[in-house]
Amino acid sequence: MNCLPTLTNRSIRRPNYRAGLSLLELIIVMMILVATSVIVLPLLNTKIVSSDGTEKSAPEITTESTLQVIRQAIVGEEGVMENLANHPDALPREISELVEEEAPDHVRMKAPELARFNPLIGIGWRGPYIVPTGKNEQGKPTVVDGWGREIVLQVDFDADGQVDSEESKYIRIVSAGPNGQIDTPSDSFNMQPGGNDDQQLTLSDCGDDLVMFLCVPDYRR
Repeated sequence: MNCLPTLTNRSIRRPNYRAGLSLLELIIVMMILVATSVIVLPLLNTKIVSSDGTEKSAPEITTESTLQVIRQAIVGEEGVMENLANHPDALPREISELVEEEAPDHVRMKAPELARFNPLIGIGWRGPYIVPTGKNEQGKPTVVDGWGREIVLQVDFDADGQVDSEESKYIRIVSAGPNGQIDTPSDSFNMQPGGNDDQQLTLSDCGDDLVMFLCVPDYRR
């Protein structure tokens, strides 16, 4: 006699698998690792040889990792740019805005239809996009570099209070580097990364800043 129970489709319970980590969950994990490295790596007080053979300090390696996390939060899948339907004038102006659940004031003013996420059409502010690792000079939660200083966004290059499609193309994330001072010019003549052209941003223009572009290759020389 066969004593095994007969299995039917109804009696089989299928495990409920998730597709994977969401963007925010992934960024939280990455930021925890970065925050840990901010504390631990500087204590090593040493130089580390990177994969390209150059020596880098622990704070520099931590900062580069942090810039990558911020870039992913802005231009990655389900990131800020996608959620805001690539609306240039609604893009964040400061890193501290990315840690907030509510949309920044300028989004509410310039694109009120994007101030709240609409799951039916998949657009709208969906913060927080990143977790804070420190505070800025005003005491607001933000993301800091390996030296403990606030990382900045360079967005509005002509300083007219608006961001057009040309400006949004050259948005970059900037760390002040070891000297603690932002050397990278943020005017409209230095938007594009390049070589020796007077209207292109070069490596020497940036001093010891660590700079990461969001949407264009880094052609600085």
